[in-house]
Amino acid sequence: MKRKKRLSLSVFKTLSLLIALFFSAEGFCADYDTSLRTDLNFNYKISDKLKSVSYVFIQLNEDVENFNYTEWGTGLQYQTPLKWLSFLIFYQQGYSKNDHGSWYLEQRPSINMNTSTNISLFKVSNQIRYEYRINTDWHDYRIKNTLVVSCPEVFLRPSVCWEMYYEHHDKDVTLHRIKFAVTKDINRYFSLGPYYRIDFSKADHEWKFKRQLIGFHVTINY
Repeated sequence: MKRKKRLSLSVFKTLSLLIALFFSAEGFCADYDTSLRTDLNFNYKISDKLKSVSYVFIQLNEDVENFNYTEWGTGLQYQTPLKWLSFLIFYQQGYSKNDHGSWYLEQRPSINMNTSTNISLFKVSNQIRYEYRINTDWHDYRIKNTLVVSCPEVFLRPSVCWEMYYEHHDKDVTLHRIKFAVTKDINRYFSLGPYYRIDFSKADHEWKFKRQLIGFHVTINY
């Protein structure tokens, strides 16, 4: 019990520092974009082996002044006889608005492999996504890897996430994302919480800080 209390206090202090850094980040992030995002996630358990997974979000970019991106996705997850392994068939649509006010669609069907394990108080999960990007002008695939370390038994369920994107048409890794989040379970069906994300993109063989994003999610589980 004392160990959990010490860990909870440490996590709370760390998250407080991250929130303080976000609100004081205007100086050192003045040359980069700041975004605001809200997410709604819905998971429905069909059986012990099958689960429906869906989400939708809206995002304001250009220093939280322009609503120019929204996205939704839905899929079916299959839990294998191995507790640590599942597969997900997924489909996403992203809508981007250009400077002239026109919206453009990108479709992304994908297949995903999910693995997870528990280490002491921590849960470590990883997803490898192979997706095909379908745009108006070009089609190509990319690979996304998502690693999440969370503390399910700790108050507010803190987590850290790292995402990496490999773009086939660039033949290179082009994007890294790091996300810090906390999640509060309201009851067995609803949870919510804020998160903070930073993006690093590669252009002309150089890595640059691209975006800081603050978001809020609501998740419904049935």
